[in-house]
Amino acid sequence: MGMMMTERGVAAPAAGGSVLADFDTILTAVVPELAGRVQAVAFDAETGRLDVAPDLPAAGTQLRWSAPKLVAAANERVRGTNVRALHVLAPAPVKAGPAAAAAEPAPLERYRQRIHTRWVKPSDQSP
Repeated sequence: MGMMMTERGVAAPAAGGSVLADFDTILTAVVPELAGRVQAVAFDAETGRLDVAPDLPAAGTQLRWSAPKLVAAANERVRGTNVRALHVLAPAPVKAGPAAAAAEPAPLERYRQRIHTRWVKPSDQSP
């Protein structure tokens, strides 16, 4: 029965879902300084490619250095999966909770605030 399920690809997607679900735990165990800075985006069970997105270019570099350890840890932690490669995507902001997102202004708004406070004289400001 197990061989038939494997031949039809039933077992691989379930393992892929587990890799995505357990990625934060795996990352924390292997590279604790990147915890909360990287998000697992997708896992292709056919090719064994795990796509991850760091929040900064430096985190992406550190991920590339740690790729062999992360692949080994993912295969050890999630039985039945075969992660063969870690594909580091372009940096993207890691999704924050609603409270953190509401507390901090958008990047464009921060930019406007900084330009305004730097270049507008106090006498030029309207009341």
